[in-house]
Amino acid sequence: MVKNIFLLPVIMKVNFQLNTISAFQFNQLVRYATLMLTGIVFAKSSLTQTEIGSYETFTFLAGAVSFFWLNGLQKAMLPLAGKAKNSLSQIFSAFVVLQLFSFFAAGLLFLLQPLFSTWLLNGNRVPEIGLLMAFIVFSVPANQVEYWYLIEKKNKASLIYSIVSFAVQFVLVALPAILGWGIKPVLTGLIVSVILRYLWLWIIFTTNGKLQYSKPFVKEYLKLGGPLVLATLLSGSAQFVDGFIVTSHFDEQTFAVFRYGARELPLALLLANALSNAMLPAFADRNQLSANLRQLKASVSRLMHLLFPISAMLIVISYPVFPLIFNPDFAKSATVFNIYLLLVISRLLLPQTILNGLKITRPIMTAALFELVVNVSASLLLVRYFGIAGVAFGTFIAYVFEKIYLAFSVHKKLNISISEYIPVKPFLLYSLAVGVIFVLTELFLKPLF
Repeated sequence: MVKNIFLLPVIMKVNFQLNTISAFQFNQLVRYATLMLTGIVFAKSSLTQTEIGSYETFTFLAGAVSFFWLNGLQKAMLPLAGKAKNSLSQIFSAFVVLQLFSFFAAGLLFLLQPLFSTWLLNGNRVPEIGLLMAFIVFSVPANQVEYWYLIEKKNKASLIYSIVSFAVQFVLVALPAILGWGIKPVLTGLIVSVILRYLWLWIIFTTNGKLQYSKPFVKEYLKLGGPLVLATLLSGSAQFVDGFIVTSHFDEQTFAVFRYGARELPLALLLANALSNAMLPAFADRNQLSANLRQLKASVSRLMHLLFPISAMLIVISYPVFPLIFNPDFAKSATVFNIYLLLVISRLLLPQTILNGLKITRPIMTAALFELVVNVSASLLLVRYFGIAGVAFGTFIAYVFEKIYLAFSVHKKLNISISEYIPVKPFLLYSLAVGVIFVLTELFLKPLF
């Protein structure tokens, strides 16, 4: 944490290089880096693999009951609040909706504990239900902080907030594990960190103007967000479908192995998603469509030259490195990790950004439904032959299918070819190269470790 504090003057000096996209990408990257560092600390600490599995189940369940409506409503808020004169009123109104939804989700999880335990957790109980409910209630609306900075274009403040907030989270979560206090103090530290973010959001609300709840905004917000919530539930449920397939077939130790591998390349997931979300307010202006398509293509091109080489390198080194970074019990996670690295191919296809920004949600919902069907079918089939690796293969197949369908929809509805927002030839060459490297690694390097 001290090191991060000393970085703040450096960040302030490079302020002129920042923009809303890079600042939001940095926030998501720091979030993921914190999760990875926490995982490494857990693996090296006195926590047992079962306790680590309980922590993963805790965060997994919190995401399972909230990810779809949170992400769907946030995607609806960005193009609406981004063009509003009083964005504080819009963000506060969205916060009220998210807060109500979080109370409902926490209560629903409490009532459905027996269902989750019997059918989805292989008979294991829901870990620390009281703390889990508190985590949902505070963590979900606290996400508005980073979106406030994005909409208001407070880029330097966003970077500082990212570093400080996630450094605090890392200390509060990792320290109890290092000191050998057990899993409950670890979870308590996680709750305290999200409560601090929640309080910071209220400081933003109370110091930036008069709070006003806007019924017209909420009506439009829910109308636009409804299809996006359903689409996110169907499409974004892949990681949770995967998780529940694993928990219903295997024990908590195997689930921990799967979760440590099923993280894909953080740069691909975070930078691509952050780019997509950051450009939604821009695509809301139809008059700037051509310019926005060029900006999207240029941004994807920059990410492509970074992410594909990194993915290829990580595939090659994953088998010797995974047992060193974590511990030998997580060696099998490398196989799952390599399959998830292939998701970089689908992550850099961003037709959904164009559709979301232009408020064309029906194709997104349809594609999400197809993706869910493909994912469940492929995962249940392949898990029989490849174990937890088969579940990962099912996700890869489903994600690629979804993006191809969305690209076709953009071309059909808007007459926008994929070459207008993706550098096609380099993308295909990179995809082929990463695929070949994956196959060679699995055939020749994996047996050596």
